[in-house]
Amino acid sequence: TIPAGSLFAGRPSGGGQRSGVYGSSCNLRSGYPGYYGRGVGGLGFPFFFWPITFGAVGGAAYLYNDEVLRPSIKHQPPGGPQSMAAFQSNSTQTIFRITSDNDTVVDLIDVIQHNCSSHLTSTSATAAPFDINTIKPEQIVQYYRASSAALSIDGYNNTAVFSSDANATVTPLPSSVDTTLLDCLNSTIGQAIPLVDGAWGGPHERMNMGTFVVGWILLCWVRSML
Repeated sequence: TIPAGSLFAGRPSGGGQRSGVYGSSCNLRSGYPGYYGRGVGGLGFPFFFWPITFGAVGGAAYLYNDEVLRPSIKHQPPGGPQSMAAFQSNSTQTIFRITSDNDTVVDLIDVIQHNCSSHLTSTSATAAPFDINTIKPEQIVQYYRASSAALSIDGYNNTAVFSSDANATVTPLPSSVDTTLLDCLNSTIGQAIPLVDGAWGGPHERMNMGTFVVGWILLCWVRSML
C-alpha cells in the first residue's frame, strides 16, 4: 500500500507479475489483474507504473476520470514523462507506435529493434514526448502492464472505445496492416516490458534479449479477413 503522505496514499501498489502484463480488451483499465470494465478510477498500481493518459477526451469520461490521468497532476510519474516511439513496416508501410513512461519506451526501443529488425524500415527509432494528436485512444490495439503502456496503429479507428456499451464490438483491423510485425511487436513488448521488484519501487526487471522466445498472444482487436 502506498504510504500516508505520498501521492495516491492508501492505494495498493505492486504484486503484478510477467504473466499478467497483457490486457484483455481495448479499454483503459485493461491489464489490471482481477478487474474488468473501463477506467482506472480509484484503482491501485499493480505494476507500480501509472496508467497512460490521453487528457480530456470528449465523450469518454472513463479515459480521464481518475486523478492520475489528469494533465493537472504536476508530479513526475515513475519512469519519467509519458513518451512514444514509432516503428514502420517495411512491407506494408504500417506505422505502429508505443506509448508509456520514458524509461519504458527507451528500454522497449532497444529490444524491438533487436527482435523485429527484419520487418522494420529503420532501426533508429527514438523516444519523443507524448502527443495526443499522434496517438489517440481509438488507435490502441493493446494495453500492457495495467494500462501503463499501449501499442497503437496509425489510421486504426476503433469507435467502440467511445461507446456507452463497454462490450461494444471492436472494429476489425484493416487488411493492409502488417500482422507479422504486429505479432512481433506484441510478443516482444509482453516479454520485455520492464517490471519493478517490490511493491513500492525497486530496480527494473529487464529481459535478456539473448533468451527471447517469440510467442503469440491474442490482442483485443479482431483481424479482418485477408
